[in-house]
Amino acid sequence: MSGAHALMMVLESAEKARDEALSALDAGRKALDAAQRQAQSLTDWRRDYEQRWQAQFRQSGGMEILRCYQDFMARLAEAVGEQDRRVSLARANVDRLQAQLIERERRVAAVSQLIDRRHAEQQVRAARQEQKATDEMAARLTRGGSGLGGTLSMAVGPL
Repeated sequence: MSGAHALMMVLESAEKARDEALSALDAGRKALDAAQRQAQSLTDWRRDYEQRWQAQFRQSGGMEILRCYQDFMARLAEAVGEQDRRVSLARANVDRLQAQLIERERRVAAVSQLIDRRHAEQQVRAARQEQKATDEMAARLTRGGSGLGGTLSMAVGPL
């Protein structure tokens, strides 16, 4: 396997890993958005529920209804707290996935730069070989041409 071929395989692998990281980040962002929407929905619902029941308590409110309300609000507060924890976890996951994507993008860039550098080095070597071949051809023609040129001048004679 040639070095260039091996580098192309490394680049393909790095690009695939980067694409997977990008896809995972996209999924993580969607999960974060969903968790944030759910948290906002729970918070809004809790606020609406509190307002409705406060109006109900102004009209009539027995101790049993008040206890049920307080128990339910406590459970709802727990649900909101749990959802807030899920949002925090989702946010941390997105941060981790972003860092992973950046690392993988850097790897793709590094491998691409290495390939470009190797390609440029190969072009320089090829240009040097071509120049060397041209110089050798010119040297052979000059050596062979001086003997041939002298023969031609003798055959033709003085001008």
